[in-house]
Amino acid sequence: MKYCSSCKSIIKEDTDKCSVCKRTVEKIYDEATVTVAEVKGVSISVLEPALKDVGIPCRFEKRDGSVYNDYNVKVSAESNFKVLVPFEMYNKAFDVCEGFGFVNEEDRLVSNDENEDTDNRSYNEKFEAGTGVKHRTWQMAGIVAFVIIACLVIWGVDFVAQWIKELLS
Repeated sequence: MKYCSSCKSIIKEDTDKCSVCKRTVEKIYDEATVTVAEVKGVSISVLEPALKDVGIPCRFEKRDGSVYNDYNVKVSAESNFKVLVPFEMYNKAFDVCEGFGFVNEEDRLVSNDENEDTDNRSYNEKFEAGTGVKHRTWQMAGIVAFVIIACLVIWGVDFVAQWIKELLS
């Protein structure tokens, strides 16, 4: 399966060009941002909280690339916006959009078994692969920093108490 990084369309056919914008397509990966549906601007105020409530990060964008925000809500009420989500959450987002009637089951481009999470790595392994740094290292650095700051606070309070004691005697 491929996708177009320019227009964010999922491409099911075995082709090298996007059928929408005619640009070169690439192999899809879990973090790729893809289009789930197209909705009117007035629908965003309902759909956005529903997607975020189930933990799906989303963005709304017009075909010309302009992004939806609270300032242009009245101007863009009748404009069409693409609903963009990470590919790994496509099916979950599609189900939410289907529940609101924005899409139909036959519009689904990725079946549930195609988008199933085959990555059985732990959170720490995924973090390390994504950043190149072990997650445990950052945890230990945080603990050491906390201990040092706590010691400095305790020594500072002790110093101030000793100073006040000498001042009053």
